Amino acid sequence: MRVLSSANRRWLDLALRLALGAAFVYAGALKISDSLQFADNIASFQILPITLVNPFALSLPVFEILAGLLLITGFLGRPASLGILIISGIFVAAIVSALARGLTIDCGCFGTSEPSRARMWFDLGRDAVLLIAAVAAYSFQRTRSVPRSEVADA
Repeated sequence: MRVLSSANRRWLDLALRLALGAAFVYAGALKISDSLQFADNIASFQILPITLVNPFALSLPVFEILAGLLLITGFLGRPASLGILIISGIFVAAIVSALARGLTIDCGCFGTSEPSRARMWFDLGRDAVLLIAAVAAYSFQRTRSVPRSEVADA
């Protein structure tokens, strides 16, 4: 049984791509605007070796902006949604790891804020929502192909 009509699926796919893509373009732009602070935020997670912190801090925002723009435009939407899905999963795992280890940090996901455990739980919730949205976007991109019956009619 199909829950959504084809037209409704297309609108939901578009809304999801625009919102998720815009969120990642915005987040990437904020990180680029203060790369040094973002590098400090990454280092505070105590996950990456110190030699990888700066390259990661410089490349992640570019990746987020590129993937967000590709998702918004729909060009290479499936790889873009997969990239956002993977990076969202990494964000969730990193925050869970920091919480489990008792760290109180600012994730730097959407700019800087005062580090607090309450804020970390908020960040985890927000990133979990983004992860779920990325899974849905990837699913929509995967199933967007033209049905065989429409190809046969052409």
